Amino acid sequence: MLASKRKHALGINWRGKIQIHQAKPNPFNAICLLVLALLGSGCSQNSLLARLDYQKSQQDFLRGDADGALLNFPRKAEDGTFITTVEKGYLSLIQGKPQIKGLQRQAEILEKRVRYHVTRESRTFFYVQTPEDYYASEHEVIWLHFLLSWGYSLQGKYTDACVEARIAGSLLSLPWSPEGHFDDPAMRLFLAGLWTMCGEWQEAQVDLRAAWFMDNSLAWAKELAERSQPPANLFLVLGGPGPEPVWAPELTVNPLRSERKISFALRGRKSPLAIADQRGIVIVPHLSPDANKWYQRHLARESELHELILDSAYGGKAALSSTIAGGKIAATTSAGLVVGTAGSALGAGIIYYANSAHAVEAGLAIAWASILKGREISREGYQESASKLKQELDPSNTYRFVRFVRYLPEYLWMGWSDQAITYPVELRTSTSKIRIQQPGVINSTSISVAHLPDVRPNRNY
Repeated sequence: MLASKRKHALGINWRGKIQIHQAKPNPFNAICLLVLALLGSGCSQNSLLARLDYQKSQQDFLRGDADGALLNFPRKAEDGTFITTVEKGYLSLIQGKPQIKGLQRQAEILEKRVRYHVTRESRTFFYVQTPEDYYASEHEVIWLHFLLSWGYSLQGKYTDACVEARIAGSLLSLPWSPEGHFDDPAMRLFLAGLWTMCGEWQEAQVDLRAAWFMDNSLAWAKELAERSQPPANLFLVLGGPGPEPVWAPELTVNPLRSERKISFALRGRKSPLAIADQRGIVIVPHLSPDANKWYQRHLARESELHELILDSAYGGKAALSSTIAGGKIAATTSAGLVVGTAGSALGAGIIYYANSAHAVEAGLAIAWASILKGREISREGYQESASKLKQELDPSNTYRFVRFVRYLPEYLWMGWSDQAITYPVELRTSTSKIRIQQPGVINSTSISVAHLPDVRPNRNY
């Protein structure tokens, strides 16, 4: 299948039933899709959330105030879509509130709509096209099932929690090609925590070993996996506020694509973390690898047709914006020239007709002031137009492919103890401190999950 030069689309039911459909290219459909994208590109932006819409919510989140982040979450657009549902679901869960009805609806939608696209390249990507035409990445789909498993465990529905953990595990283990499928040690570690929540320690051992196999520096994960019984207490601390999309234009053969290039900047500091209970019992935390590879892969997996559509839409916007900006620059330059010329003429007339020393001084002053004013008008017009053009062409302000990345952890700390723990338990870094009042899940193991933004206190969004 992978050796074939044709592209195929694989439909899969998350519960394991796989169907293969050969994708027949249709030039007419591609042209129609391109035309619709071009027609919609000019009017759809008003209905999509942009960076500015998240400002208040993100500021609360960076301070570690998940409740404030949820209260100030933007509601004017995209309500009930995949992106906002997962964002709000995560903000609720890190407060210990399993509000997962929206997540359940999204999982049902994905089960009916998911498609895998296998290409002849060495990598094998999958993505889901949601009803609102958002193309969810692999780690986003897996994270949805993580959240559901976590939420079910908080509700005491351990069987359902294990079902969602199994779905997520199957997505991490799809045997498409030796190096093509998506897998990640940090996700394996969190999945091990989810298995422990729902009471399946043997499954947790498998994922702990998988994390160590992918990253041999995680010797502590291998040590934990070798235990025949789970620890009495397990702590999962999610770190970082999620990466920030950054505009990173480059000069390449395809200027439209290179000018639209996005990168992701991780914001978490990976600070040393101290965990201690009320009696001073210390729990040693271990840090996972970060999520940088999630976003590298996300950027790499975009299909060529999707890129072509974006090239066309971005190219039309760039041409229109550049024309408008050029016209404004020309207009303000002309206005500045008119002011300078007219003022100089007026000054010259005063000097000529008045024929006195005071008149010469006044005429020169008027001419010089007019030239300075004209220059100021031209400069301000140029700066304003150039700034607005940059703002309009900067895709990071409205970047939508990984919108809910704003509320994804960048790494996690994992710690455990077999001693009796007295709550509250304090988590402390050099810049922040929080308390866990009680474990979130008490099954065969007491599981405590918390979130630390782990950013500098003066960090602005």
